[in-house]
Amino acid sequence: MEVMDYASLPHFCRKEDSKSSKHHALGNIGNCFSFNHAFHQQLYNHIKQQSIIVESISPIRHGSFYVDIPEPDPDDAKIAKTIETEFHKLENQKNGFTNSLNGLTVNGH
Repeated sequence: MEVMDYASLPHFCRKEDSKSSKHHALGNIGNCFSFNHAFHQQLYNHIKQQSIIVESISPIRHGSFYVDIPEPDPDDAKIAKTIETEFHKLENQKNGFTNSLNGLTVNGH
């Protein structure tokens, strides 16, 4: 992060060129950022120190681990298949559900 670089400052922190601008009319033609201001120097040093700390921290390697995924319950699969079959029966009756049930599947997991 380039804090002390003038080019990296937002437009509202730079000196106004136009004498008709609102800032000039209020007498605020200087920068709100000063290379020599004590607060800005402290802020810059703080950010620089924090970036060194962050750069020195590397991810901790944990290794592999395994997770048991339970097998799907056969009863759930039967219930899902029954619901899906009943919806398809409704679809085949042509009673207004035809278009809304096209491609319907029920996941029993």
